[in-house]
Amino acid sequence: MSPWASPCLLIPKPDGSFRFCTDYRKVNQVTVQDSYPLPLIDDIIEEIGQSPFITTIDLLKGYYQIPLTPRAKKVSAFVTPFGLYQYKVLSFGLSNAPATFQRMINFIIQDLEGTAAYLDDLVVVANTWEEHVSRLQCLFKKLQDAGLTINLAKSTFGRGTVTYLGHTVGQGVVRPKSANVEAILSFPTPSTRKELLRFLGMAGYYRRFCSNFSTFAAPLTDLTSSSVPFQWNDVCNQSFARLKTLLASHPVVHAPDFSQPFHLQIDASGVGVGAVLLQPDPVSGILHPVAYHSAKLKKHQIGYSTIEKETLALISALQKFQCYLRHAPHTTLVFSDHNPLAFLNSMKNNNHRILRWALWTQPYNIVVKHIKGVDNIIADSLSRSPISDPEDTSPLS
Repeated sequence: MSPWASPCLLIPKPDGSFRFCTDYRKVNQVTVQDSYPLPLIDDIIEEIGQSPFITTIDLLKGYYQIPLTPRAKKVSAFVTPFGLYQYKVLSFGLSNAPATFQRMINFIIQDLEGTAAYLDDLVVVANTWEEHVSRLQCLFKKLQDAGLTINLAKSTFGRGTVTYLGHTVGQGVVRPKSANVEAILSFPTPSTRKELLRFLGMAGYYRRFCSNFSTFAAPLTDLTSSSVPFQWNDVCNQSFARLKTLLASHPVVHAPDFSQPFHLQIDASGVGVGAVLLQPDPVSGILHPVAYHSAKLKKHQIGYSTIEKETLALISALQKFQCYLRHAPHTTLVFSDHNPLAFLNSMKNNNHRILRWALWTQPYNIVVKHIKGVDNIIADSLSRSPISDPEDTSPLS
């Protein structure tokens, strides 16, 4: 017997069968939350992007492979027309299920090289076939010892290019998963703010691939504010269509190669800051984009002087791309069309804000160079129509 009783429901699946789900909203409201972090998807994607041999592994009914304690079994109880039942294993829908599973899988793979996991989606990479086979054998032994089962139907082995966490990855290139792009392209015109937020969430997942995503999305993001009425007009239609066109063009970024130096182009405008991180091709020398960044200026930042805004653009970009640049083995060349920024670390300036920011850049091995405005088009466009960046900007405050 259990004092808990959550409702259950059946969700139709594409193949005509049903998925059994339990509504744990009431349980989750009184659950002490487990704050164990999930890995950043971008970090995993970038880690595996350069590898010539990639294996993706899906664990069969991952949550169901974790047994519940007697107390947790009672909390998991659900009511049906035939009586009260409870789970013996971890159930989907419990708010702490992802953290619990991630903690377990991290413990299992913690000493395995070339192996990463996002919940029940594992990936193994290597530079040689022999090394790849060896790493797979080590992983299989760990999974077997833990009593976990692999879903062979959803796993791929020893590929040069794979689909992983919504991305097609391999051979040094990363692009959006084609099926996800098709879902965005077929998305109907939003008629409510909730539908618009859903579309922007789907499209925004791939914003790192789009140099002018913020430019095209600005009319739509403005419409998501509850302080303005939801009125769909021609400008919104154009923005909606342009975002679809942008993703339909099969955008590509290159996986970072830490044997090559990074180039960072930055710019600031009256409304925002923008940046693009690039790397030269080791053969042709052509610069390829690795990632894009843009952010709106806050109200108190709009009145900054030009040099302050340009310095803010640098700090914002360094913060966004710190996982690449903080410990980069090569000097990072920073290009700005604002010439005084090139003398940031040598200028005599009594502006305490700029002095504080200059000190903040010292851990980075960077050299700022001047670039003509006509050669800084990408960063310029990102700064002129940015969308808000939710990341912490504490060094900028």
